[in-house]
Amino acid sequence: MRGDSHYSRDHQLGAAMGAWAASRDSPIQTELDGPRSGDELEHIWMLTISGEHLEAVVTLFRGARAEVTVVWFSAKEDGVYTGRGTGLTPARLTEMLDGIAVMERGGPAPAWLRPVAES
Repeated sequence: MRGDSHYSRDHQLGAAMGAWAASRDSPIQTELDGPRSGDELEHIWMLTISGEHLEAVVTLFRGARAEVTVVWFSAKEDGVYTGRGTGLTPARLTEMLDGIAVMERGGPAPAWLRPVAES
């Protein structure tokens, strides 16, 4: 049953997101919202990440899709970055979240995040 497999993966991704958020400590603060029971266009999980150097929102949609927005306050590379993932696994989602944590610690933006061009 296709619907059951999507529900199962979405549940696994939500659990991975929650575990990642619960394992963070200062200076990273997290707030997890979900699960929601909306349609495919509405998010089912949303993780807000706040630190000294960035604010990020990771939005998980049905069907193992995520959209990410990061506002980075770093003195040398400040700006808005966006990225997305499809066909996610819990390991890949955790890897993406770890990439955001690296940015907070002063490391580079992961390759899957792109700066938004300024108008």
